[in-house]
Amino acid sequence: MKILIVEDEKVSRLLLKNRLLKWGYEVTAAADGAEAWEIFQKEHFPMVISDWIMPKMDGLELLRRIRSIKRSGYVYTILLTAHSEKDDILAGMESGADDFIAKPFDNDELLARLKVGRRITDLEQNLAQRNLELQKINARMHRDLKVAAGIQQSFLPAKLPECKEAEFAWKFVPCDELAGDTLNIFSLDEEYIGLYLLDVSGHGVSAALLSVNLSRTLNPNPGQSDILKEQTLTPPGYRLASPGEVADRLNQRFPLDTNTGQYFTMQYGQLSLKTREFHFISAGHPPMIHIKRDGTSKALLVRSPPIGFMSGDNYLYQEQTIALSPGDRLYLYSDGIIEAMNSDKEQFGVKQLKRTLAQARSRSLSESLEAVSEQIDLWTDGKGCGDDLSLLSLEIRD
Repeated sequence: MKILIVEDEKVSRLLLKNRLLKWGYEVTAAADGAEAWEIFQKEHFPMVISDWIMPKMDGLELLRRIRSIKRSGYVYTILLTAHSEKDDILAGMESGADDFIAKPFDNDELLARLKVGRRITDLEQNLAQRNLELQKINARMHRDLKVAAGIQQSFLPAKLPECKEAEFAWKFVPCDELAGDTLNIFSLDEEYIGLYLLDVSGHGVSAALLSVNLSRTLNPNPGQSDILKEQTLTPPGYRLASPGEVADRLNQRFPLDTNTGQYFTMQYGQLSLKTREFHFISAGHPPMIHIKRDGTSKALLVRSPPIGFMSGDNYLYQEQTIALSPGDRLYLYSDGIIEAMNSDKEQFGVKQLKRTLAQARSRSLSESLEAVSEQIDLWTDGKGCGDDLSLLSLEIRD
C-alpha cells in the first residue's frame, strides 16, 4: 500500500518513514502541506498521515483539499496531533480526518491504526469494484431491455388501415422500457377492420412477455394464428371468428397462472365498413367511450371477467353491437389513464375522461388523444399516470 506522510520536522519524518518501510509500506514523504498537496494531485495514495501544525499549509487545510477531489477509491487519513481537546478533535473530523494519533505516539498503536485503515480502504476498494461490476451488469440489462422494447414496439400498428368509411388513431406510452399493454388495428378483409387493446396485469419482463405472446397470437394472418381467422377449404379460404369466439378461445388458451397470478383484460372489436356497426367484446376492461358528433358521450360498460379468470364452456363472453353514425367516435383505453392519481390521491376517473374527450370533439382524432395525455399531465403535475398509457380510437366518416 502507498502512503503519503507529511511532517515538517525532519527527524520525525525520517523515523516515521523508516518505520512504515520496515512494515512493508510504500512511502512518499513531504515536508509540509503545500508540498504534499502537489504530490497528491499527481499520484493516488490510499492513505495519508499528516501532522497538524505545519508551515505554508497545515494538516487541516490539506485534508480539506484531499476531500474536495473527486476520485475513485477512498483515501484514509490519519492526523498526527498534540491537540486533545474536544473542539480540536471536532475540527479535525470536519476537515476529513478518519483517525487521530497523539504525539509522541507508540509504534504498536501506530501499527494498529494502520491495519484498521488498510481494512477500510480494502473494503472500499472491494465495494467500488462491485459497484463497477453492477454498473456493467445494469448497462447490459438496459441495452437488453431497449432491444426487447424495440421488439415489443414492432407489434404496434406500423400503418393504419386506409378506407373512406373510417379513420383510426392510437397512442402508446409505456411507463417503463417494457409494457404490459399492447394494441393493434388491422384489416380483416374487405369489409371488416379488427382492433384490440389489452392490458396484462403487473409490470416488467413477465408482463411484457405475455403481451408479446398475445400480439403474436392475435395475428390476422390465418397461416400464423387461428384465433381471429380460420382457414377453410371453400372460398374465400377463411372464416372470421366473431369477437365472442375470439375471447372464448383466448380464455381457454391463456388460463389464469396460479403461480404468478398473471392475467389480462382486453377489448376486441370488428367494424363493418358496410353497415357501420361495431361488434365487440370487453373482458374485464374499462368501459369503451362513445362520443357522438354533437359531443354527447356514453361509457359502454360491459360486466365480464378478465381473460383466464373463469374456465368452462364457450360463450362466456357475450358479444355487443353498437350502430355508429357519421361523426361518431369510439375510444378504447387502458386503466392506467382512469387510475392516474393527483396530489390528493384522487383518480382521474371515467367521468373526467368522458368530459375531456367530449371537449376535444372539435379537434382531430389524433389530437383528441393528445388532449387526454395533456390532461393526465395536468392532473398528476407532470408525473404521468404511473402505468402504461394506451389509447385506440376510430371515427366514422361522412
